[in-house]
Amino acid sequence: MAVFEARGGPSNDQRTLALSHASRGFLEEARAWPAASATPIASIHISQQGGPGRTVIEASDQGLPALGYTVPFGALEASLQARLRESPVEVAFGQSCEAITVTRDAATLRFASGREAQAKLLVLADGGANSSRIPGISYETKDYGQLALTAAVRTDRATLGRAYERFTPLGPVALLPVEERFALVWTATPEEAKRLMALEEGAFLAALQEHFGDRAGRFVSAGPRAAFPLRLRTVNSTVALRTVIVGNAAQALHPIAGQGLNLGLRDAVELVEAITATAPDALGSDAMLFAYRDARRRDAARGVAFTDFLVSAFADRRRIPTWLRGLALAALDVVPPARQLLADRMIHGAPAP
Repeated sequence: MAVFEARGGPSNDQRTLALSHASRGFLEEARAWPAASATPIASIHISQQGGPGRTVIEASDQGLPALGYTVPFGALEASLQARLRESPVEVAFGQSCEAITVTRDAATLRFASGREAQAKLLVLADGGANSSRIPGISYETKDYGQLALTAAVRTDRATLGRAYERFTPLGPVALLPVEERFALVWTATPEEAKRLMALEEGAFLAALQEHFGDRAGRFVSAGPRAAFPLRLRTVNSTVALRTVIVGNAAQALHPIAGQGLNLGLRDAVELVEAITATAPDALGSDAMLFAYRDARRRDAARGVAFTDFLVSAFADRRRIPTWLRGLALAALDVVPPARQLLADRMIHGAPAP
């Protein structure tokens, strides 16, 4: 067994990740949970701009210590690499794939370094970089016409472990607690994102305050900003001959509700269970691959549909009127079972059929 990575070494990515409580359980079981770097999310405040209604989801309502956690990408990457070093799995950096040949018996990979590798089961967890090399694999892409602007921001109040999801006609704005600051994800049109990126810090904070409001306090500082395009991309099949496609290579989601990485981790957990339950000589067989595909189909489809619905429902006032969205938020706030069901889906995904 081996892991081949195109990068020359650790990524040193500065992003902040949002992981559900269920994802923490998966990583703890794998002895790869970066506990020292995790900030608990005790509650999520959900509201909409320009309309009534709001709801607050509390970890205590779920009987959990936290709904989820924010973790620096680099900290999670380091934990996973440390765990791999303890295992017999080879990790080879600097191995850019040049060709993949798949037959009924095996998958063969050729790398730019000249190295070749062969296996009964090929797992593509590369964001889709090599999926086009697999016969029959294709993608459907939906461009939301938006950019996500990210930055670390501080307010004049303690975060108290509260995350915020604020829906606006231009797209959602999220604040995730990271120690004593927030990780900001501000959805905007490309033109507006370009304008916001060019503002001086004071003007940027004023624009954020006007757009978000004061429910988290007064914004007092902002770190470096970055922006990336938002698209929904889904693969036509998560399995092919001797091949499984997982994580962002299978589905890349809008960051709303923080479902993408958690869905990918559930892909990985289900795949581990499938491998464990399969005899060595049957690894990569059609029976194994189809069983994995069927086990993941419902959760993946609902995760894609849920995030895509939220984007369109709160952005298009013609589709769902402001008052009706407000009524739905208010109903969530006063009907605990509905709120608990929403939280359960966000934490655990859709149950297996």
